[in-house]
Amino acid sequence: MIFLIFSFGVTLIFGLANIYIYKRLVLKFITLKYLRRLFALILFTLFLAQAFFMVFRSSEYLNDTWYSFFASLYAPTYCFFFVTLLLDFLRLVLTLLGKSFMKIASFLKVSFEIFVLLFGAFITYFSIYSAIKVPEFNEVDIEISHLTKELKVAMLTDIHLGKNLHEKFLSEIIEKVNSKNVDMIVIVGDLVDAKPETLKPYISKLNDLKSTYGTFYALGNHEYYHGINEVLELLKGQTNMRILVNEGVDLGFINIAGVGDLVGLRKGILAPDLARAKVDLNLSKPSILLAHQPKTTQLYDVSDFDLILSGHTHGGQIFPFALLVKLQQGFVSGLYPLSEKTQLFVSRGAGFWGPSLRTFSQSELVILNLRGDK
Repeated sequence: MIFLIFSFGVTLIFGLANIYIYKRLVLKFITLKYLRRLFALILFTLFLAQAFFMVFRSSEYLNDTWYSFFASLYAPTYCFFFVTLLLDFLRLVLTLLGKSFMKIASFLKVSFEIFVLLFGAFITYFSIYSAIKVPEFNEVDIEISHLTKELKVAMLTDIHLGKNLHEKFLSEIIEKVNSKNVDMIVIVGDLVDAKPETLKPYISKLNDLKSTYGTFYALGNHEYYHGINEVLELLKGQTNMRILVNEGVDLGFINIAGVGDLVGLRKGILAPDLARAKVDLNLSKPSILLAHQPKTTQLYDVSDFDLILSGHTHGGQIFPFALLVKLQQGFVSGLYPLSEKTQLFVSRGAGFWGPSLRTFSQSELVILNLRGDK
């Protein structure tokens, strides 16, 4: 039922956005005067494609190529909606100033309209490209009290391997991470976003990741959506990652622990258990906690840890959803002090969820340069 309500809501919003674009942009532009029927057909076809994707995105009817194609068709509506909204705001300003856009010379008006259409096309392309590209590195320096040696950590979150992002995307991430010669790699949830059997042909590529102390992995919410037991069976059988589900590891000079995702509370399986994760740790040493949702830090006492690493938010992914993320999670992206001892770092993530669309929130691979305080 929730799936149907969500699908209907999104489809309705994009349908209304397409109507708005037609009425307030297509019908207003003199350059499109003889192309109105064509654009009406294009916008209606877009709406049908968007509705089709919402209904069948979780089915087996869409192979990877078609899934990626339909997922990218939200970008034109989204981008041209905000372009049209900006134009209406400009018209309002001109009206308040006692001027009229209609009185501008025809040549200038046509030139302006062509610029607007090209700009809309460019940001549509850029928003899709920003979602599907292999991210660049974001390097962050963090001081941790009593850390006796510097530690270079590659942090990966929200890769969302599935129908949109798969083997090639993962291989390129691995190649980039290996070029950094890191001491440790952490994958903080939402690695898997498809039925586990579809990842079997290439998930073992994670074994190609190279670091001094190995790769540590904690669950995200999307792993639960595709059968948490099957996901764990796949990862344990095909990879050499150290999977931390309410478990900690003492590496001698530092501890690292991971907890189950908050969605486990609702599903009644592998919910966060911080007490259990701390059992094998010497908490007099610096400690890192992998917790996919940053909201975990508001629901549990994380004061024994020096650094919590989270993802989940995608940095908002699509404007203006960062505002909703802030309300729901309490954090969006970046480094946050939680107390004099404890810090939280939230990554924008390497991949994306849903439409192939990122605006005002670029994906990232993170290098954390951890140093002892001076």
